[in-house]
Amino acid sequence: MSEAASLDVTVSEALDYYLVMTGPASAAMSSRGGTRPWCIQSVYLFDAKRLLDELRACGVKIGIASSVRAVQWAAAEIYPRASNPLLPVRPEQAQLLRLFAPI
Repeated sequence: MSEAASLDVTVSEALDYYLVMTGPASAAMSSRGGTRPWCIQSVYLFDAKRLLDELRACGVKIGIASSVRAVQWAAAEIYPRASNPLLPVRPEQAQLLRLFAPI
């Protein structure tokens, strides 16, 4: 993850967590007329209320493409590295996620 990456964030009180599955980085371009394989390289679990508080404290604009710092992504990672204790990924779950790994 680079210095920061974007995530669509809402101020809804009903939301408890963001489960984010990411694939390999690609160039910004239109996907019209093309295909992109569905790949999972990493999985992150953010506590929605905590993330919202942290973003507000840093003065980040909340909404579409909110800037989330690399340290926040690292702390939220549950696969392939188990940095976040909120949701441990069991070995059999990790094996299933590996089925979606980029070739």
